[in-house]
Amino acid sequence: MPAAPSTSIDQTQEFWSRHCNPHVRIAGRDASAGAVVAAASQREDVRFSLLSHPLHTRNDDYAQIDAGLPLARDDAAVADPLPHTSYAGMNPMQRRRFANWLTAPEVAAPVAFRRLYLAWLETALFEEERRAGATIELFSLLTAGGWRAESALAQTALLAAWLAQDGALIAQAISQGRLSLAALTVAAGWLAHLGEPLDAACAVALARGWNLHAPALDSFDPENDGGLLQLRISSLASTLGADALAWALAQSRASPTGTDGKEDTQGVERAGEWLPWHSVHRNVRLLLPQFNLRAALEPRLADIFAGLPVAAAQPHPEADGSAPADVAAAPQTEWYLILEFGNSRSQHYDYVTHLARKQTGYQLLMDETRQLIHRVRFRKRHMRHFWRLWAYVENWSSTRVYVNGEEIQKWNVFPYSAKLR
Repeated sequence: MPAAPSTSIDQTQEFWSRHCNPHVRIAGRDASAGAVVAAASQREDVRFSLLSHPLHTRNDDYAQIDAGLPLARDDAAVADPLPHTSYAGMNPMQRRRFANWLTAPEVAAPVAFRRLYLAWLETALFEEERRAGATIELFSLLTAGGWRAESALAQTALLAAWLAQDGALIAQAISQGRLSLAALTVAAGWLAHLGEPLDAACAVALARGWNLHAPALDSFDPENDGGLLQLRISSLASTLGADALAWALAQSRASPTGTDGKEDTQGVERAGEWLPWHSVHRNVRLLLPQFNLRAALEPRLADIFAGLPVAAAQPHPEADGSAPADVAAAPQTEWYLILEFGNSRSQHYDYVTHLARKQTGYQLLMDETRQLIHRVRFRKRHMRHFWRLWAYVENWSSTRVYVNGEEIQKWNVFPYSAKLR
């Protein structure tokens, strides 16, 4: 197959010099990512720290455009570059396709194209004159259909919000529901640190991201249920004496030793634990202050959603031992087992609830006395997970077991029991 005709060096340089995308970064014209971040770390308003790494001292930048590399006349029938391909690693047709895509970067594109563009935007976040434009572009791309499969976009947008110290943008990044588990937890801490209150959209995103299974959450409708959820959040704030996020942040700072291991005997507000941040650009290594509020905040979110009518309406077995209505109404053609347990003083309680929440059939309910009930549904092929939990909860007074809608006495629950067939 003959090689596609390419532009000359002069033509290529002229093409990039007049390209319409304002975020294009060209070698020789724009500083490298390492140089940009190193310079930003010297400013007085710095909100990050550099992780010692030799890449920070490099003047070259794999993501930048080398205007001396030729572009094909067209990008017809060109294969996608591998996900981590640099601009220089692309062939002339791929470079032409990349250049054409940059005129409308909101549309779908190969992973390599999206990651190079994100690397440019991430670098621009550390340049005062480009930060605002890059932040606007990142949050605009969050709504673009062509970027829904890009896992790194939401995290880069979150970084932009933190560097701008904009709590509203952090809340927007959370409410999109696209942050990874680790980034979501960090975002909640940043939101609290900046003094932003918990709202309904963030509460739903946090509960879903933390895999908090509650009937009200599964069927939550923002238009119909948002007002009631916000009322529950306000009620919780009145009970706690502070907004839920502020309260959780205070709980994380309650011990005399901070998360950074330094004593806090004078009650000075700590800046969180400085931990590595996963950057898109391979030459950027950052440390950012991070606060983990999940341990304190997650039970409060459970209270909020358990108190919603949808969750509270979930029936619980009565004292006569009858099965829950939703259990009894379940299809009988497939064998299933329901395990339920409530609060316990056992030293293993936190570990058991952690294991239960990892199961796909987990739900958190509330009984008629407003006590939380952990319910897990198992199929036959998942019984090994049931036995793992059973070893801990067998002797708890709140534990109940149902097989195909019928309650089974504890002494009949053992491997190869006739009651479990």
